[in-house]
Amino acid sequence: MVDEALIDLTQDRTSLRALYAPPAGKFITVDVPKLPFAILDGGGPPEQTSIGAAVKALYTAIYAIRREARERMGSSFVEPPVEIVYWAEDMRDLAAGNREKWHWRVQITLPVWADAQKLKDSTAKARHELGDEFAVRWEVLAEGKCVQFLHVGETDDLPEILAGLYGHYLAQQGLEPDGPYHEIYLDDWSRVAPRQRKIILRQPVRPTK
Repeated sequence: MVDEALIDLTQDRTSLRALYAPPAGKFITVDVPKLPFAILDGGGPPEQTSIGAAVKALYTAIYAIRREARERMGSSFVEPPVEIVYWAEDMRDLAAGNREKWHWRVQITLPVWADAQKLKDSTAKARHELGDEFAVRWEVLAEGKCVQFLHVGETDDLPEILAGLYGHYLAQQGLEPDGPYHEIYLDDWSRVAPRQRKIILRQPVRPTK
């Protein structure tokens, strides 16, 4: 039975726009609902090679689900973006770019009918390509209130934006981090020039205690 509280971003364009198409260049607040995800936990510092391998593995694992979604929904199907979640014992290490102290995971939201068993079946079909190195899991996440920022361009500016978020903006709003920070990649970086790449920076928050 499908949890009626779950939002299906693969066909709900209104919710998709609210969460993934904010105005660029400024901090805004959004309420992120319960969403089902396929998740692949990373290991070690988030280097480009390890993250790239994890993203490829996650897409491989959910290929059967994506194919079924297209068959079910046709032109109504919306391909959700890749999200990479980062956290550190000291949040200041995020702003400082001390990546050797970061932890991370890769995730993609799924259609609401693609439950844990569906993901298990999809992963099993791709096991010969995945090998035993990658263990994909299903989880429902509800981030709730978040502050996010749409950045367009190269990633060199991200540490400065994060420093502004954690060093100034949250305190000014009476907020503090409440969960891992993450980035949402709205483009296929292999097809988009660095100056045109769109990344959403999102941080779950709560009122300062």
